[in-house]
Amino acid sequence: MNELSIERSGMKDSGACECCGGYSRTVWGYVYRGNIAEAAYFVQWTLGDVDRHGANFDLIVGKWGEGTNRSDRTLVSLAFRRTDSGPACMVIDSAGRPSASSDLVGKALARNEVVDTQIAKTAFEIVDALMAQDERISELVGAA
Repeated sequence: MNELSIERSGMKDSGACECCGGYSRTVWGYVYRGNIAEAAYFVQWTLGDVDRHGANFDLIVGKWGEGTNRSDRTLVSLAFRRTDSGPACMVIDSAGRPSASSDLVGKALARNEVVDTQIAKTAFEIVDALMAQDERISELVGAA
């Protein structure tokens, strides 16, 4: 099986959080298995306040390129938290996430459509690759 690699694309900081006043950051890019695109990703968190708010990973997974369309891709969302035993992610319903309305997404998956499936395995593999390869999210694992 080919290793995953990432291509960083963009980053945006946005307005103050309603509960804490902190600013949010979103980074995004693409994930490849070998030279084949496998997903687009968006990671969002409140700067300097990961312990309270955690982060969200939105992964648009599926077929990309010529001859494909949004129906070839699904949205999988994960909530990231720091725990006493280290960083942890949990699959969440993706319908309420900003990426759910993207023209790139055919279907936003509910948690029960992801857990214990191949797409769950793929999603966690992608998150592991992002944690290891995208230095823009180093704050999430405490290496700010």
